[in-house]
Formats: sequence, C-alpha cells, structure tokens
Amino acid sequence: MNISLLITLIAFIFVAVCLLTGRIPGSIACGTAVVVLWFTHVITEAEAFANFVSSSIIVMVCMMIVTAALMRTDIMPAIADTVRKAKGGGITILLAVTMIVPYILCQFVGGVTSMIIVIPLAMALAKEAGVSPTAMVLPASVGAQAGLLSLPIGGGAAMYLLKNQLMAGVGVTEELGFWDLFFVRMPGTAAIFLFILLYGWKLLPQRGLGQSSMLDGNRNLEKSTLPQWKQNVIYAIFLATMVLLSICGKIGLTNTQVSLAAAMIVMLFRLVDEREAYASVNWPLIFMMSFMLSISTALGNSGAGEMLAGLLSPVYGSGNMIVAVTVTFIFCAVATQFMDNMTLVNILTPICALACVQNGMSALPVVVAIDASCLISFSTPLASPSSLLAYQLGGYNMKEMLKFNLPLIFISTVVSCVWIPVYISIIH
Repeated sequence: MNISLLITLIAFIFVAVCLLTGRIPGSIACGTAVVVLWFTHVITEAEAFANFVSSSIIVMVCMMIVTAALMRTDIMPAIADTVRKAKGGGITILLAVTMIVPYILCQFVGGVTSMIIVIPLAMALAKEAGVSPTAMVLPASVGAQAGLLSLPIGGGAAMYLLKNQLMAGVGVTEELGFWDLFFVRMPGTAAIFLFILLYGWKLLPQRGLGQSSMLDGNRNLEKSTLPQWKQNVIYAIFLATMVLLSICGKIGLTNTQVSLAAAMIVMLFRLVDEREAYASVNWPLIFMMSFMLSISTALGNSGAGEMLAGLLSPVYGSGNMIVAVTVTFIFCAVATQFMDNMTLVNILTPICALACVQNGMSALPVVVAIDASCLISFSTPLASPSSLLAYQLGGYNMKEMLKFNLPLIFISTVVSCVWIPVYISIIH
C-alpha cells in the first residue's frame, strides 16, 4: 500500500466519521481532509480549490440568490392560503395539501421550516373537519423529506451537475440531464403519497399532539412589501431561468451562463441587495460540496477509490443493472434511517460510480438509485431533522412510526427499483 493511498483512506474515513457523528461540521471536516491531502501532495493546489469555481458550485450559488428574490414575493403567503382553502375538502384533500405543500416549500426553505409553516394551518383545518391532528404530522414529514432538492430549483438546480462532477472525478464519461433526478424520484414519491391518501393515514394513531408547544410563536406569513411590478419581474426572471436551464444545451448556452445572468439581473434590479444575496447562500453547504469534490479527485489520484470500489465487485461484477440498482437502493434505504441522507449520498456516489466503471456497467442507474433511496429517510427520529420534529410533535412511539413508514419504504423501493432501470435505458 503506497503512502498516498493510505493518506487518502485515512482522510476519507475521517470525513465519513465526522459526517456520521456530527461532532465536527461537514464543511470543516471536508476542508481539513483537503488541506491534509494538499500538504501531502496527494492533490495539487489547483485540485484542492478548483471546485470553488466549478460550474456546479456557481450554478448552486446563483440559484440560491434567485430563490432569495422569489422568497420576497407573495408566493409563500399564497401557498399558505392554499392550505387554508382546503377547508371542507375532507380528509383526502387535507392530507394531499399537508404533503404537497411541504414538498413545494422545502425547495425554498428547509424541511423543518416547511413543516413548521404548514402544520399549524393543517391543525386548524383538521380540528374543523373533525380529523385527528396526528393524522397530519407524519404525512407532512414525508412530504418535506421527499421534496428536499427534488425539483431543480435553488440549490437543487445544481445537484445533477454535482453528481456529474463526482462521477467524472472517478472516470465516468456519462452525464445526468437537468430533469433526470426529478423524473427518477417522482414515481416512488407519487406512489407513497397515493398510498397515504388511500389507506396509509389509517395506520396512524388517533389522539392529540405530543409537544404542541413546539409550534408556539409561529406566525402566519406576511404579505410582501415589494410593489407588484417588482414581484412580477421576479416571477418572470425565475420562470425564464427555469426554462433556459432546461434547454440551454440546445441553444448554445451553459447552465453557468444562465444562472449567473439571472442572479446578476436580480441584483441589478435591486430585487435582492448585496448583503441579502450573500446571506441567501448556504455557505457551509457550498464549502462542504466543493471540498467533497476535491476528496473525490484524491480517491481517483491515489487509487484508494479503486480499492474501495473493488469491495463492491460481488454486487456489480455481474453487470446486471437491476441487481445493482436493487441492492444499492435497499442498502441506502436502510442506512439512511440512521444517518444523514446527504452524508450517505456524498460518501457512496464516487465509490459506487467507480465500482461500475471497474465492472464495465453504466454508473447512472446506481448513482440515481443512491439519490432516490436517500429521500425516504423518515422511519426513525435519527433519519432526518423533519422526522425528529414529527416524532416529538406528534408524540409517536417507534412502533407507531414504523407501522406507518415501513409500508412507504417498501412501496418506494419496489417502484423505484423497477422504474430506474427502465428510465435510464430509455433516456440514456
């Protein structure tokens, strides 16, 4: 074992342990590992910091700024009004709104925030409809978790680019398209939403909330102070950006050019000022993803990635796409119930992609399987912050959570493991 390989393995294990335990913030852990790899000449100075100006990071930063402008409009109060208008629609409509609204909201705010916004409104409507409030909390958590970075909006607009970079770093020449992650995830998400609407909600206990005081102080969303013409400009910029990002390759533009132009127009019109633009960027995420891409480069340079990928040969050695997708999805679906889903994605993506390269099979179905499986992290309080909030707020016990969530995981696994190979084979 050469010294570069050993150092890379130690750095990779250090990052994995830090991310899994949460003792050291992910951005700091990844940055520390990159500094060590740079000082020991496993990667060059350019390789250590080049990803801060990579297309994926630029797109992510710019779309966060554009989304910050969108958040200054009346779109959030309008979504909240949608929940209120569900009054009298019965349990099915109420559940649908309780899941779909957090799914949409978490494209702009975090999963926990989206739940805190929607649950008080859902509770009031449930009371008027004579529905148990505990029938609303876990479905809201499922909607919030399933929606994270699912739409190519804000930070989610660059996720496919980040995965392409992680794959390219280990020798994968294939690339995901702008809408691929959304279309891969949607059938599994739609299946579990439909199950909850038709039957799943009956598996939840019928009683009052647990720690309802957690919602104290929550205020209704206020109307925007921007004049209507500025709000209309923001809507136009946002919609135009989404359309151009979808077709930019066909009109001679790049994702970076489109997103950067959108962010600059937003600031030139003073729809978001310089200070607000800076504050809108999730800098810990930017640093963690940039450094993680550098670690992926080190895995390729040192041979550590090849060694770790070799351990997966029993799974990928057959070259059977269905077997590879199924085993990968099931492993991640179980693991993500006990650890952060983004951590799992970042750790496994380059390793599994390299294993696919070594065994002569497409990496795309495996990479999207990792991504899709990590969105069903809602069975235990350890699975995600929104799952923990639901556990505490609903006053559920573990038996009640598993009774409701295990069928959802089973349904998502079956649907996704059938759909992913079909989708990748047709589209790619």
